[in-house]
Amino acid sequence: MNTGLSPIWREACQRNRNAIPQLAWLAELRDSALGILAERGLPDSRQEEWRYTSLTGYIQRGAAYLADQGAAAVTSTPGAEDTGGEPQLVLRDGILQRPISGALALPAGVEVHSLREIGAELRARAVVLLAGNKAPDDARTLAALNLALLSDGLYLRSTVAADTPPPPLHLRLTSSGTVMAQPRLLIELAPGSRLSVVIEHRGAAGAVTNAVTQIRCGAGSHLDFLRIQDLPADALLTETTHIELDRDATLSATSLDFGGHLVRQDFSVALNGPGATTTIHGAFVVDGHRHIDNHTTIDHRAPDTNSREIFHGLAAGHGRGVFNGRIVVQPGAVRTVSALNSRNLLLASTAEIDTKPELEIFTDDVRCSHGATTGQLDANSLFYLRTRGLGPDEARQALITAFLHATLALIAPEELTVRVAARLQSRLEALDGAAG
Repeated sequence: MNTGLSPIWREACQRNRNAIPQLAWLAELRDSALGILAERGLPDSRQEEWRYTSLTGYIQRGAAYLADQGAAAVTSTPGAEDTGGEPQLVLRDGILQRPISGALALPAGVEVHSLREIGAELRARAVVLLAGNKAPDDARTLAALNLALLSDGLYLRSTVAADTPPPPLHLRLTSSGTVMAQPRLLIELAPGSRLSVVIEHRGAAGAVTNAVTQIRCGAGSHLDFLRIQDLPADALLTETTHIELDRDATLSATSLDFGGHLVRQDFSVALNGPGATTTIHGAFVVDGHRHIDNHTTIDHRAPDTNSREIFHGLAAGHGRGVFNGRIVVQPGAVRTVSALNSRNLLLASTAEIDTKPELEIFTDDVRCSHGATTGQLDANSLFYLRTRGLGPDEARQALITAFLHATLALIAPEELTVRVAARLQSRLEALDGAAG
């Protein structure tokens, strides 16, 4: 296991500590983050949770950017971002862009602040989120790196009544491909409120990003969460997302990976209060020599909590996918109901998917299950479609599409489903042609 932090990373973190006067209130938290990094170092494949994913190229590119940019990285100023006219909140290289692009009108009851601009009262709330990260240990090192190096961030709070859901709020995280981006999102849902969030990763060639999202859902709140990763073919991304649900809170989450060269996502949900419920759907597509690794943890910490998770993976060419899904039922979390399923499809003998569903149960009176399947396209199904007049390529495409489109079924609202389905179809058509 790595110990310590190499000089270039340590110097960058120390240099960043006081580089932005508007973020001086983060100094103590930055010191704590640097202590974690000094003790643990950055992850490597000798650690069990990283055995399938090497960050060597990611660390080398990130270090090169840090060496080139010096102090300039933390003093860059916000600018305009082209979103094609679509209303979005944009963080470019981790910095909230002003003016907000696309003439975005925030719904009543939704407030958004740059971490550089928030006042004392909201700073206190932000500190609670930043200091209260209870993500799994293996994900905390990269979260600490983000805190030590961030130049800005976004704090978002919703007090919208649950019976009047607002339209989806689009957050675009972009990387210029010249710095190591460190976007940080802090999101709070007030008790009884509702919010729909779409987080989309985009970037230029050479992008390297270390993103962290922390969300707290108050009692009786409802969050619809959609994450779309559509980075360039050479992009590198690590992402840590931690969501906490209070009593009777509901989370419906969908995660989609279409792009990137190396992507590692650590996604964790803590069900802290009785009645908390989460449904998680995910899908990833890997081909060429791309590598996508999804690690998820659902932590049942209270009685009468429910979770359901299904991840679909598709691999072609020399692509490699990794899925590690973990369900933990803590002592006292009686009457927990939880199900985890990993379904994977290999389109070439050179492709690989490693899947590992896990259950850790520390109490009685629960109903929990997990399973995983990995296989190829069903020959009988292909034959059946051929007998109905489809050509071999059409039959194959139809089965691949049906396999992954199950993930889109719960995306709300409907216009988002249509948009994402079109992007997925475009990706599959390119894949189909490449896979042969």
